[in-house]
Amino acid sequence: MSIRVFTPWSFVGNAGTMGVLRFPAMHHPHSTTAILRLRLAALLLVGNYMIALAAAGLLVQSAANSNQRMMMTGAGLLVLVLLMVVVQWIAASRACCPLCRTPVLSPKRCSKHRNARPLLGSHRLRVAAGILTRNQFRCPYCNEPTAMKVRETSSGGRVGKGWTRGSQAEAISGTPRSARR
Repeated sequence: MSIRVFTPWSFVGNAGTMGVLRFPAMHHPHSTTAILRLRLAALLLVGNYMIALAAAGLLVQSAANSNQRMMMTGAGLLVLVLLMVVVQWIAASRACCPLCRTPVLSPKRCSKHRNARPLLGSHRLRVAAGILTRNQFRCPYCNEPTAMKVRETSSGGRVGKGWTRGSQAEAISGTPRSARR
């Protein structure tokens, strides 16, 4: 049994399935540790940008006012930025897109998808902002959306080794194929 709801994202133009509720197809990370890796790498990346801006502002202000203490604080923040870059690089190296398996928060020289849009000139910053604000992101390499939620099967278990994803009819009806026979 399918629920008939008319919303802008769920309307399907086929005559047989017109108006059947369909959510946008999203990929999901395979485990909660993958989600934690993505969130940690995103938080470190955004924090690194903020601390770098604060350090630059402090250094400019200290140069304008000839304040030695403010200059030392700005230099300390720059050292902290360098340390955070290394920690973020390590954390981001294992934070991958579940579809193309490319580290989305690592600085890669790979070609981006033609529809990938940057935020303030950075594709990594757009991914990090999506993870932290909307709990989802769009991979800049394969351009597929990913929700920050572990995929659940219709039987209630997680998808992983030993689990199957089921068919599309199973996902729509909510009943496993074995129960329908």
